[in-house]
Amino acid sequence: MTRGGSRRRRGALVAALATAVVLLWPATAQAAEVSFTPTEARQGESVKLEFVVPDERPGVPTESIEIRVPADPPIAEVYPLSVDGWAPLITTRKLDTPVAGLHAPATDVVTAAVTWSRTPDAGDGPARLLLSMGPLPQTDRLDFELLQTYADGMVVRWGPGQRPLPALALLPGDPAAPGAHGGHGGVPGGQPPAEGAPAGAASDGGPNANSLLAAGLVAGLGGGAVVGWLISRRRRSSTQEIDRSVLDGEPTAVHSGSDGDSAPAPGGVESAERAGSDVAEAGARR
Repeated sequence: MTRGGSRRRRGALVAALATAVVLLWPATAQAAEVSFTPTEARQGESVKLEFVVPDERPGVPTESIEIRVPADPPIAEVYPLSVDGWAPLITTRKLDTPVAGLHAPATDVVTAAVTWSRTPDAGDGPARLLLSMGPLPQTDRLDFELLQTYADGMVVRWGPGQRPLPALALLPGDPAAPGAHGGHGGVPGGQPPAEGAPAGAASDGGPNANSLLAAGLVAGLGGGAVVGWLISRRRRSSTQEIDRSVLDGEPTAVHSGSDGDSAPAPGGVESAERAGSDVAEAGARR
């Protein structure tokens, strides 16, 4: 075989490999698409979504992932949950009309986006990011937008009109829930978040720890008041009985002074002193 023929065969092989890479790239990209679970939730309630974002470029890690929350209709509360290897940052926006929340009557400041940045202890493999949100508005679906930035600066966009990103399907929920009227105004009454929200868990209508503690304190104070009243009543009864026995033996005499004021006579003073002594002894015996 001539040297020229060998070169031609090498060139043909390289061209074939390049063609195969180009043809297989869409299938590879589709297999590594961004996804999240669950894929459906109920209007007016809350949901915890887990986004799975793969690294499609071996040797070039993902440095940051930004998830943009649908703007209309707005969602009152959107919080990132703790994930190893990723540090979240919330970007907010202000609304013209407040919307009902899960932990507050209404708010006019909502989350516009959450951006996670890779930390030094992040492991290999796809990023798994958690978002808790609610109450979900009255609409059929929510379309998210995701921006994936690689270490070399390349940005890949996922969402409507870009690389495919599934939508969250919303099923009809309780009409009395906050998000059941477009998510505007009202008093919170939806389901609590799937995970504890950073501001605390919402009440489900049953007694919580604070209410039980308050009830116990009230009961304890009430019981103490009753016991104190009974003891005081018994002591007063004993005092009255002793006073009557003393007075029956030596009635107190009273005389009228020149200035019209009444004062106990000497005999009355002695009776009063004896009565006081008897009361003290009775109290000591008890």
